[in-house]
Amino acid sequence: MVFGGAAPSRTFDPVRDLPSMAGKVAIVTGSSSGIGFATLQHLARMGAKVYMTVPDEPRTREALDRVEREGREPGMGEVIWHKLDLKDPREAKASAEAFLALEDRLDILINNAALITDLGRPTMNPQGVQDNMAINYLGPYVFTKTLLPLLERTAESGADARIVNVGSHGHADVNFHKFGSLKDWNHKFPISFLPTLSRYKFSKLAVHLWSNDLSKTLQKKGSRVILLISHPGAILSDGAVRSLKTLPLSPVFIWGMSKIMFPQTMGAYSTVFAACAPRDNGIIENGAYIFPPNVKGQQAKNALNEKSQKELADATEKILAEHGI
Repeated sequence: MVFGGAAPSRTFDPVRDLPSMAGKVAIVTGSSSGIGFATLQHLARMGAKVYMTVPDEPRTREALDRVEREGREPGMGEVIWHKLDLKDPREAKASAEAFLALEDRLDILINNAALITDLGRPTMNPQGVQDNMAINYLGPYVFTKTLLPLLERTAESGADARIVNVGSHGHADVNFHKFGSLKDWNHKFPISFLPTLSRYKFSKLAVHLWSNDLSKTLQKKGSRVILLISHPGAILSDGAVRSLKTLPLSPVFIWGMSKIMFPQTMGAYSTVFAACAPRDNGIIENGAYIFPPNVKGQQAKNALNEKSQKELADATEKILAEHGI
């Protein structure tokens, strides 16, 4: 469930309007349900070989059955489960290394997985990082860093290799901008009206800061890999429905939200567009923020702050070094 932003296009069809992805290899994290599942479905229907990277095999089996039930036509891409636990960066690194032994190319990496709500009970990962920052930022950071050499080799072969980090326009609402220490990362937003949502938005601000820093690094070193950030819009995803079901009178809330929010298949549009649209369309470029309805959006100033980007990067490498990762 992501708040803010314009409406996704009601006429856009990824299979019809984007190039075939036949022969391409893609990873979509957190793709057993929600917007990630819809993203994976679009890519498979466009012909890609797509890795469904999630930690839970039983839930994955259910999702793979759903893929077949709802169809991979017309492109008939392949969908494969690959275990990934983003909560622990050691596990994220091990998963990436295992992938490197499986494939000799990676065209598209979509960092979609995110913990939206901790239900008011934030917990810590083995490195002492609050789950929202561990799953939404630190795990994807390590996973991407480990896979980057393969993305580079794929791009050097002449392919169009991309990283798409799913952000949130909620990053613009964050009023706590410290990222220099573990204490900062674990800020609980005690005076916020909805602390769990504030923690989610804070982690997404970290994703935006990291993405902007990495896109500049790629550009400076002349890399052919490009990084884009996508914002889904106001989407009633599987995860949003699960969260709403915890509330009193949940059927009423779900019905009401369905009238003002969009289905998850449309929530995947901006991400699939960022991953697959031709580079010469005037929208796809390194560092672009792709917004519904598949246009270039403007990030908030706090995401473009180079001091915050460096503070986050330095703290990240320090935390990882302290744990030998």
